[in-house]
Amino acid sequence: MNGKIKHRKTEVKLRKNFLPTLIVTLLLWLGVFSIIYWVDPFATWAIFLFFINIFFAIFFTLSIVFANTRRGLLGAIVLLIFLVLRYFELGHLVNFFLLAGIAITAEIYILRRNSWSCNSTKQCYTAN
Repeated sequence: MNGKIKHRKTEVKLRKNFLPTLIVTLLLWLGVFSIIYWVDPFATWAIFLFFINIFFAIFFTLSIVFANTRRGLLGAIVLLIFLVLRYFELGHLVNFFLLAGIAITAEIYILRRNSWSCNSTKQCYTAN
């Protein structure tokens, strides 16, 4: 009986609670839309605030969609770099596909590097 209680407490600690993340995401997107609607676009602080706010909004959204923080971070970085390129009128479809390719390659590299670990006796095992 005591083992079941410990197991249940461990499950509760490991379970992710998506409601606070969803609320933060909605508030960030509300902030993005209010910056677009209410703030003067020629103010230099507004551009910086917009990019910071859009980064976190995309990051939290993609983290929820992919259920993985690392993938959300990679996607948010790619989209933010593309938006900055668009701001400087350098963002084209080719640049987007190049950035997406770099992100996919980085994700595959990280997955392969972390999925197999070998000890000194050359016996490989799957890392958790």
